[in-house]
Amino acid sequence: MFKKYNNNVKLFQWPEPGYCQFGIENPVYYKYKRNIKNPSVFKIQKIEKFFSEKYKTKYAILFPSGRAATNVILRHHQYDRSKIVNIPLWTSSCLLHSLTAITNVSVKNRKADCIIVVHKWGNTYTLKNNYKTKKQLIIDDSADCFPGKIYKPFENNSHYEILSLPKLIGSFCGGIILTNKTKFYLYCKKQQIQNKILGKAQSERKYKSTFKDQTNFDWRFYESLNTSVDFNSVENIFNCLSNYDLNLNTIIRRQNLIKKYFKNMMIDKKRIGPCLIFDKKKFNKFKSLLESKHYDFTHKALKEKYRECLIFPIHFGISEKNFKKKLNSLIKAEKR
Repeated sequence: MFKKYNNNVKLFQWPEPGYCQFGIENPVYYKYKRNIKNPSVFKIQKIEKFFSEKYKTKYAILFPSGRAATNVILRHHQYDRSKIVNIPLWTSSCLLHSLTAITNVSVKNRKADCIIVVHKWGNTYTLKNNYKTKKQLIIDDSADCFPGKIYKPFENNSHYEILSLPKLIGSFCGGIILTNKTKFYLYCKKQQIQNKILGKAQSERKYKSTFKDQTNFDWRFYESLNTSVDFNSVENIFNCLSNYDLNLNTIIRRQNLIKKYFKNMMIDKKRIGPCLIFDKKKFNKFKSLLESKHYDFTHKALKEKYRECLIFPIHFGISEKNFKKKLNSLIKAEKR
């Protein structure tokens, strides 16, 4: 199950549908502390300040996951089964399951009450200028995105942007809401301490599913409703903050290396993501070497013009040995 990474850091891969996540193994989870009630307020503040500064927003608010964070936004706006949230085609099943815990979802629905714009794999998607109506809620989903050279938060005139910490820093869990709205921030700070017992139970269920039986996934439903981050999770996230620069620098270095061999690579300047994308039509030689997915190359939200692509993971969860091996195989295939 485990494999070694540089600097004697171990990585684990847990079974998240549709996406390979890697997290740093933290010994605190193998000595699970069941008797501690309150996570460190100081460390939560440090975590939130860290991300608000990195993404240049007034506030960053910590929640158990990006899915939980999204549902907090919807509950703040009093969403229930009377509302409809529009998501892109080929949305990850984890987001789909989370949303349906409290509201309805649809695709290709420009008139939906809420539109979630997913910046897929670190690539910026935009709505038409002035698209948003007064009654329409927009959420920018930058789950696996680092800020690029010309990044600006709230790309689509939204008030909220979502980050997923396992995809950025390799933590066991964690999601961030970026916002500039003070009223919403105060609402969230109350939510953080509202269900500590559920937070503790949900985190322990996830731990057992991840490291022990690997079959019971009911923690995902609990996580969709949970708003509190337990002590163990706060400790893990805090200890993983140093992985932010490690992962970001690894991705940038690998991007630059790949660009030397493939001149016309599509690389976003606003966001930096965990993988590079090859158009399957143009790079058909790589079809046996890379995983095939679906991707909208127009980068226009709600356009939904998908075609097959090939993805090349370049995040720090991929060892240098495996990265170079894959890159060399692509270079050889291109020369044939």
